[in-house]
Amino acid sequence: MTLPRSTPSAQGVDAAGVLDLVDALERERLDLHSLMVVRHGHVVAEGWWRPYAADRVHLAYSLSKTVTATAVGLLVQEGRMSLDDRVLDHFPDLDRGAVAPGWDDVRVRHCLSMTVGHEEDAWAHVFDRMSGYDFDETGDWLPRVFATTPTQPPGSVFAYNQVATYLLALIVRRLTGDGIAEFLHPRLLVPLGVQETIPWHRDPLGRELGFTGSHLTTETIASIAQLYLDRGVWQGRRLLSEEWVEEATRAFGPLNDDPGADEDWRRGYGYSFWMQQFGFRGDGAYGQFLVVLPEHDTVVAVTAEQERMQSTLDALWRHLVPAIGGAGSSAADGALAERLAGLQIPALTGEALGPDYAEFNRSGTSDLASDYTAVSVTRDGADHVLGLSRKGEWVRVPVAHGEWREGEMVAGGARLPVVASGGWVDEDTFRAEVIAIETPHRFRVEARLRSADADLVWRMVPLTGRDPMWLSTRWG
Repeated sequence: MTLPRSTPSAQGVDAAGVLDLVDALERERLDLHSLMVVRHGHVVAEGWWRPYAADRVHLAYSLSKTVTATAVGLLVQEGRMSLDDRVLDHFPDLDRGAVAPGWDDVRVRHCLSMTVGHEEDAWAHVFDRMSGYDFDETGDWLPRVFATTPTQPPGSVFAYNQVATYLLALIVRRLTGDGIAEFLHPRLLVPLGVQETIPWHRDPLGRELGFTGSHLTTETIASIAQLYLDRGVWQGRRLLSEEWVEEATRAFGPLNDDPGADEDWRRGYGYSFWMQQFGFRGDGAYGQFLVVLPEHDTVVAVTAEQERMQSTLDALWRHLVPAIGGAGSSAADGALAERLAGLQIPALTGEALGPDYAEFNRSGTSDLASDYTAVSVTRDGADHVLGLSRKGEWVRVPVAHGEWREGEMVAGGARLPVVASGGWVDEDTFRAEVIAIETPHRFRVEARLRSADADLVWRMVPLTGRDPMWLSTRWG
């Protein structure tokens, strides 16, 4: 069953405050892709910045940790594992001689709470395309994880640490014989009204990364939030034990002592949930949020591409929280609904008449992966086809003038859904924007006839790396 719909005023929310929230988010250029507000179990506000849409999944980044932790919670309540299990005991085939000191006493609860004993994120020593390390992208990453050394006793120090959740994902697979997606589908997703299996980014052996890589719709994010708000009960049916919800959503162990951390990243961490000024949340890089406000019987789901994530939370505290419990009115409800229906990321236009075909070399200021060496632009009626030369293979993307055109980037055995808009802005310059529409990310191409070169520039570089194809979940 999906979440029921209502109006803000019917559920005790002043729509004027939600409208102020949307205005503030846009004024501060926080580049939201979707927003959903749920009060008393009813959706009272929902909007997508077109071309993002309600039925599209969106890369959740570290919000995936909340999904992985929920799988662990289900296994605990089924009696198939314990929070006090030694992590090493779940990997009996591992060569103990290759395990670094410090892992013997690491328990499942330490992985959930980011208190493994590492003093910093150890993932860059396992695999990270952005780190500069020269790693083989094939084979088993598990021995690399256990080759990293926890320098402090488990439970004594907090460090936000991808290897902790990666280990949990592998434990779920070992215990169930399936991945997280398959395990959660009948137990969590189908009851929430989600019929499709969650797409994930995976390691070379086909296992979900766990700490990142899940792709969720905005309503799925809101539904998981509502499940935790209702202490494990979904529309009258218990899915998660109340004991799990209670333990997962309170601060465990030491606080984050990073002096550069924002306010709502210094209030404690549960089992893949951050504590905050109001309630708790799961979140992911570039502004993916699952916000639970128990005192207000409200949850919020957000997807975005932004760097200043605290600014989004500040806007919620400043505009949404005071609106909860407000009188509201049908007029304010209508104004908000109209505003939400008109949200969009403006498509690029181009009125000039360029050549039927032109080809360009990659410029020195480009930051897409260096495998992209050239660009072509081909006229296609009133629109164009953008070509990107990748490892000697042309990847072609349809580009519409003044609207977003659906397409796919196909290369290296992968397919990446995209939308693109653009055109010739003058007699010399072609400009296009390409959105990887199931992710937060987009890049711009600007090609110039006079210099015969083209800039290929990310708006924000994905954590998966500089090649757009690495964002794909569709391989083979």
